[in-house]
Amino acid sequence: MIRKFGATARIAMQTKTGGGVLYLVPDIVMKVVYLVPLLFIWRTLAEGGYEVEMSVSQLLSYTYVNALFADLTVVSTFLSAWDYDARSMEMFTRPMPVFAQIISRTVGEWMPQLFLFSLPMFLAAPLLGIRVLPQTLWAVPSLVLCASLGFAFEIFFCCITIRLRNVSWPTYLIRSAVVSFFSGTVIPFRILPFGMDRWMQYQPFGSMGGAFLSVYVGSASAAEVIPVQLFWNVAVWTFAAVWFQKSRERMVSFGG
Repeated sequence: MIRKFGATARIAMQTKTGGGVLYLVPDIVMKVVYLVPLLFIWRTLAEGGYEVEMSVSQLLSYTYVNALFADLTVVSTFLSAWDYDARSMEMFTRPMPVFAQIISRTVGEWMPQLFLFSLPMFLAAPLLGIRVLPQTLWAVPSLVLCASLGFAFEIFFCCITIRLRNVSWPTYLIRSAVVSFFSGTVIPFRILPFGMDRWMQYQPFGSMGGAFLSVYVGSASAAEVIPVQLFWNVAVWTFAAVWFQKSRERMVSFGG
């Protein structure tokens, strides 16, 4: 199984770089364009005396690390395209479990951006005055749980697409909007007003990117975050797997 997983990931990585590295440049530029204004905003708020529960250093690290690991903190796979291009058929004709194919293919697609963008930016962070080393090694299992929960939600939203009979694009847009806000990757929970952080961190999407980033920069303790991540992983994976088993016959029936 490990050999099949590695081979699938390698093929997926090659499909991302098959047209040449230059084709990845627009994605890299967009990530930089997204990152620079946010860093500028946090610095401006700090100079203006705006008081939040996170230090300026933590805010900068939070935003910077999120950009480096954006693919892992909010997982996005090809599942939204299943019901109109026959990929569902392909998954069931290959000698590998469907979930393993989804995960290995997505991990392979992450590799080029991690090597060409995340690694250079990680090394350049000290030159920009940004701390990128984690406050605790518990950030590593937290990231694994974050990515795992992201895959579970991808399967969950795939089932919604199947039930809505191929309404893939609206489902993708709704998923992107909901996850971006409720995961805490854009706006840290700790700076939300009216005590919203107290309940936002316990809702299921809060155990994705925001949970990992909080542990990474030290604005939340691993003892507080990781048990909640474990709970939501078990709950969402169980529900998504059962619902997928009940939905896949409809997916094949509506075809590709």
